Amino acid sequence: MEKNQILPGEVLANLLLDKGAPCLTLTVSLEKLNPVREANSRILKEYTSLVEDQWQRLFPGKNGQFFLEPLHDFIDKIDLGNPPLGIGIYISPTQAHCIHFLFAPPMRVCWNDRFLIRDLVYQLQLQQRFLLLTVTEKRARLFECENDQCSQIQDGLISTPFYDNYEYNSPARSTSYAGYSHVKSYEREEEEVLAAHRRKYFKGVKERLAQYRTHQTPLVLVAQKELLSELDLEGKANEPVVHVNRDPSHDSASTLAKLAIAPVYAMQEKKVEKLIGEWNELVGKGFTRTGLQACWRAAQEGNCRILLVEQTYSKPGYLLDDPYYLFLSPPAGKHTTLPDAVDDLIKVVLEKRGTVHFTGDELLSSQQKIALITRY
Repeated sequence: MEKNQILPGEVLANLLLDKGAPCLTLTVSLEKLNPVREANSRILKEYTSLVEDQWQRLFPGKNGQFFLEPLHDFIDKIDLGNPPLGIGIYISPTQAHCIHFLFAPPMRVCWNDRFLIRDLVYQLQLQQRFLLLTVTEKRARLFECENDQCSQIQDGLISTPFYDNYEYNSPARSTSYAGYSHVKSYEREEEEVLAAHRRKYFKGVKERLAQYRTHQTPLVLVAQKELLSELDLEGKANEPVVHVNRDPSHDSASTLAKLAIAPVYAMQEKKVEKLIGEWNELVGKGFTRTGLQACWRAAQEGNCRILLVEQTYSKPGYLLDDPYYLFLSPPAGKHTTLPDAVDDLIKVVLEKRGTVHFTGDELLSSQQKIALITRY
C-alpha cells in the first residue's frame, strides 16, 4: 500500500486510477482557534469510530486492517496544537493518502468503488504556485512560493547585489596644475550614474526571470512604486503580474509569503470570473451547456473543455443501462446510485482532458449551479 508523501496533483492522478475496489473517502473540518479547537480530538475519534462501525456493517467478517491501520496513523500525526482547516483521507487496498486542506470541507464518510475527488480538485485550485520577486535600489531576490511557504531561488545573477561589482569613479584632473580645465571624464551626477547602472542590472534580472516563468505561473512583484517603472515588468494577458507597493528590504520569506497570498487568491478569483464571462459570451453559439444533466451528457461524449461548478453544489444521480443519461431522481427498476453525481462528472471531465474550476456559491445561479464550455 502506497503511503508516500507526494504532491496533491500526483495524489489526484492516483485516485482517478482506482476503480472497483472499496474506496474510503473521509473529509473532516477542524477548528484552528481556542476554545473550540479543543473539540478536534473528540471529532476525530468520533469519525474514526464511525469508519470502523461502517466497515463492520458493510464488510462483515472481513479483515479491515489495511484500511484501519493507515487511518489511525494519519489521525495520530495531526498536530492538534496547530491543525489545518480540514483533512481528506483516501484509502483503498492499493493506496492511502492524507491531505491537509486550505479550507473547511464538509464532514463526510463515503464508501464507494471510486474516491470522491472534488475537495482535492478544489485544494489544487487554491494551492497556487507563484513566483515572488522583491526589488530594492541595491538588489533583487527571487522566491518560489506555494501558498504561505516560500523558498529563495539562489540565482547567480538575480541574487547578487548590483553594487558589489560596480564602483563609482569621480571625475579626475589631467595634472595637479591644470585645475579643472582638463577633465579626463565628464560624468553625470553620481545619482544619475547609479540609476543608469541599476536599470542595466534590472534588465539582466528581467531577462533571467523569463527563464523561470511560465504562462500559468503568477508573478508577485514587491517593490516601491518608483522602482516599478525602471523594472518595467508589466505582464502579458497570459502572464499575470501583481504589484505590491512596499519596501521589502527587511522582510523575511515568511512575511513576504503572507503578504503575497491575498493578491494571488484575488488573481485566481478574477480568472474564474473571466471564465464565467467567456461562458456568457458563448451562449447561443452552441458551445455551452447548463445544468447537471446536459453537462453530464456532453462530458460523456468527450465534448467538455471547461467545467464551472459552485463549490458546495452536490447532488445524487442515478443511471440505468445508458451511461449518457443521468437521472436526478431514482428511476423504476434496477439502477446504479451515484452518491454525488457532481463528483462523478468532475472525474469524467478530467479523464476527457478537460479542466474544472470551482466558483463561489450563487455565481452560477442562472446556470443551475453548473455550466460547461464545450469543445465543439
